[in-house]
Amino acid sequence: MFHQIKRLIRKTFNFFGYEIMKLANISIGFDLHGWVNTLNIESIIDIGSNEGQFIQAINAVLPGKKIYAFEPIKSVFDKLLINTKGINVTAFNVGLSDKSTNLEINISQNLESSSVLDMEDVHKRIYPESEYVRKETIKLERLDDIIDVSKIQKNILIKIDVQGYENMVISGGGNTISNASAVIIEFAYEPIYKGQWLFDETFRYFTANGFRFIGLANQATNDVIGVPVFGDALFVKESLAKKLYS
Repeated sequence: MFHQIKRLIRKTFNFFGYEIMKLANISIGFDLHGWVNTLNIESIIDIGSNEGQFIQAINAVLPGKKIYAFEPIKSVFDKLLINTKGINVTAFNVGLSDKSTNLEINISQNLESSSVLDMEDVHKRIYPESEYVRKETIKLERLDDIIDVSKIQKNILIKIDVQGYENMVISGGGNTISNASAVIIEFAYEPIYKGQWLFDETFRYFTANGFRFIGLANQATNDVIGVPVFGDALFVKESLAKKLYS
């Protein structure tokens, strides 16, 4: 549990533009403040909102902007509503996939590692506190069926953090994603969930669809094996990327 709490704290500080570092476990972080203002972000879509950590961080930088939040686990969703009270959020108690359906999600001991995918053995070994303890039936929808990009403010930022299920979210949200100015997406260097995309596949998808890889929002190095395991990558629409450097 301690390692997962550290991960949540580190990610929250990263999104605010701060970094917590030690010699054995160094993360990478960059400042939200500059580039989201440069891109004139007006709408935020937070996929895999957990308890609202990213929402609180982005609202501190872009107060009052419209945020659409997706969190499928009911107990976590209830905490999300409490933690984002007073913020301009429309929250959906659903997960996102390539089709509308009901599916069982594996609930992990630490909650944040919960996924509809089975874990790889390496995940269980290096993050033992993420062990699955029960299942819960959740509703899955397609992002493109919920978000009508013609009816929301443009200059969209999308954050995707869905425990290995990123490619299925993309499959059901291609139109919405193609209309985004920027995407922050979690990836892995080595599969920790069965069937998940790795960084290479994530990179190929976004660069083939008009985005430029800008860098890593953060990166987690596991203390057990001593190498990076996963991180969050930032992709910006190619037509807007030059603005970040001008």
